[in-house]
Amino acid sequence: MLLIVALVLGVVGFGVHVGMGAFAASVVLILLRAGDERAAIASLPWSVILMVCGVTVLTSLLERTGGITSLAGIIAMFATPRSAPALVALVTGVVSVYSSTSGVVLPAFLPMVPGLVERLGGGDPYAIAASILIGGHLVDVSPLSTIGALCIASAPMSSDRRLLFNQVLAWGLSMAVAGAFGCYVAFV
Repeated sequence: MLLIVALVLGVVGFGVHVGMGAFAASVVLILLRAGDERAAIASLPWSVILMVCGVTVLTSLLERTGGITSLAGIIAMFATPRSAPALVALVTGVVSVYSSTSGVVLPAFLPMVPGLVERLGGGDPYAIAASILIGGHLVDVSPLSTIGALCIASAPMSSDRRLLFNQVLAWGLSMAVAGAFGCYVAFV
């Protein structure tokens, strides 16, 4: 518990990188023989960890190659100032199904709001920005996203994880549609 408190204080008070701080704390725990590291490593959900890492790499590649900017151009081709919030919510929801909202969707899409409004020839930048937030956050439970993957990983071993994966994925995809509909109703 002392190391967890030290980690929180280090991150909040001294700007310690959370990953490196946690790694250092785990090394201290191993050196102190506070637990069985072999059992802890064996119990980690490696398939989920690898999946999240792979999706993160693919999403970063999409960002660096200009895929998100191209997507904004495509949205501008099909949207009108009136339909843009719903379409943006749908697109950000679908992107958030397989990526992190706070790590990918918000940093990639929010800076494009002024340019998208300009390409559309008008529109409400607040409504488009709010639609990005709503569309991205509603699907965070998707198993291909970080939070959903952690939920699947923490499910009891007795549960059918494949069924749970499919159910949570269906829920996430349905929330992309629900978010688009909600944004259309709210911002028209």
